[in-house]
Formats: sequence, C-alpha cells, structure tokens
Amino acid sequence: MIKWLMLLFIVLSLQGNSVDAEEVKIAYVDVPRAIASSEAAKRARELMQKKLDSKQREVDAVEEEIKLLKEEKLREEKEQPEGTLKPEGRSEIANALSKKLREYQRLVEENQAALDRENGVWTKKVTDALRQVIQEIGREDGYTVIVGKGQVLYSTSSIDITDKVLIRLNETTRRWY
Repeated sequence: MIKWLMLLFIVLSLQGNSVDAEEVKIAYVDVPRAIASSEAAKRARELMQKKLDSKQREVDAVEEEIKLLKEEKLREEKEQPEGTLKPEGRSEIANALSKKLREYQRLVEENQAALDRENGVWTKKVTDALRQVIQEIGREDGYTVIVGKGQVLYSTSSIDITDKVLIRLNETTRRWY
C-alpha cells in the first residue's frame, strides 16, 4: 500500500510541476507472467532440467551402491550364527556403509547447491534483461511511470504492456542460446 501511495504522490507531483501540460502516461507489466512466459526462462528451465537429470543419475548410482552394501551386511549377518560375527567384520561393513551414506549426503547437498547457484544466475540474467527492456520501452514510448501489475489496484487493460515487453524480451534474449 505504501508503494501505491508513493506512486500516486509521484504522479501527482509530476502533474503539478508540468508547466507545458505534459501528458502523464502510465503502464504496467505483469512481471511474473513476462518472466515465466519468456523464451529465455523456458530455455533456462530446460537446461536446468537436463542438469538435474544428470545429477540425479549420479545420486541414483550412489543409492544403488548403498542398497548393495545394506544387502551384503544383512546377508553376512544372516549367514553367521548369533554372536559369532567378529566385531571387526561388522565394523568393516558398517564403516563402508557409513562412508557411502556420507558420500551420498555430500553429493546431494553439493548438487542442490550447484543447481541453486545456477538458478540464481539465470533468474538474475532474465530479470536484468526484463528491466532493461521495460526501461527501453518506457523511454521510446514516452511513459512517465511503468509499474508492476501487483502494485495496480485498478486499471484498464489498455495500459498493460506485458505482451509488448515479452516480445522485446524474447528478441533481446534469443542470442543467449
């Protein structure tokens, strides 16, 4: 609500200071839709999914090794009569299993961190391009103010420039791939 009041104050200030009766031109952009619908974001999601699939294969391989170690441990415990398994034997299998579980946890954490970092890079890249496109359109078309749709309490659809912004964003980011 404070942002809306600030916007209203700015617009009213611009109108009051306009000696040459400059027209106040306002538009809004549905930023989440523009980002989600952009070709750059779609392509980034595809690339991220490929990396996720690749990393998941690594995790699956370690999970399979853990499963085999657990089966080996159970088989050995069943083959030995109660109380005859030497502590060293139990310890060797348990150590191998414990080591593999730590490796698994480390791999999952590293993979998630890498994916989070890459997602952040792509998100920043797309949002920076979107901001630049909005500023260019604002200057070219003579807008006084362009706001995000979430800040608009009421408007006619005629001031929604999301589609125009999306077309320009797609043109701008096409060379990324």
